[in-house]
Amino acid sequence: MAQIGRFFAGHGLFTQLAFLFIVLALAWLVIRPFKRLHPYTGQILVLVFVLWVGLLFYFLTYSFRVARLGSMATTAATMPRFWFVVLIPVSVLAFIPMLKGEEQHDPKWGSVWRVAIVFGALIISFLLFPIIGYYLSSAMFLVAIMWVLGSRNKLEMAAMPVGWVIFSYFFFAQLLNVRLPIGALFAGLF
Repeated sequence: MAQIGRFFAGHGLFTQLAFLFIVLALAWLVIRPFKRLHPYTGQILVLVFVLWVGLLFYFLTYSFRVARLGSMATTAATMPRFWFVVLIPVSVLAFIPMLKGEEQHDPKWGSVWRVAIVFGALIISFLLFPIIGYYLSSAMFLVAIMWVLGSRNKLEMAAMPVGWVIFSYFFFAQLLNVRLPIGALFAGLF
C-alpha cells in the first residue's frame, strides 16, 4: 500500500487525470455489453469517479509522514480512509436500483452551462481560501450552487451555509483538530 501511495503522490495532476480517464474508459467498456445498464451510463461513471477519487486518497494516505502524538487517536490519514470506507457501501447502495431498473434513467442532455458555473464557482472558492478563508468561501460557494440549482427559499439559503460552517468548525477544527484556512483578511482577528 505504501508503494502505491508513494507512486501516486510522486506524480502530478496531469498523470492523475490520465489515470482517471483510463479508469472511466475501462468502466465504460465494462458496462457496454450490458444493455440493461446503458440508460444509467452517466450515473455509473459518476459512481466510478467518486470511488476512484476515494481510492486515490486512500492510497495517498500511505505516503503521509505522520507520527502519532501521544494519546491522539486520529492522524492526517484517518478522515480520507474513513470516507473511502463509507463510500464503498454508499456506492453499492446507489448501484443496486440501477441493476433492478428502478432508478431514473440518465437525462438525454444535461445543462452544460450549469456544470460550467458550478465548476467556475468551485475554482473561485479554492482561489478565495487564502484571502477570505475556508469558512466564508465555502458558505459563499454553497449559496451560489443552491442558486444555480434553483433554490430560492431564503431560509434554506441561509441555514445551509451556516449549518455547514458550524459543522465544519466543530467536526474539523474542534473534534479532529484540523486547522482550516481562515484567510489573510481575517488572520489578524484570530
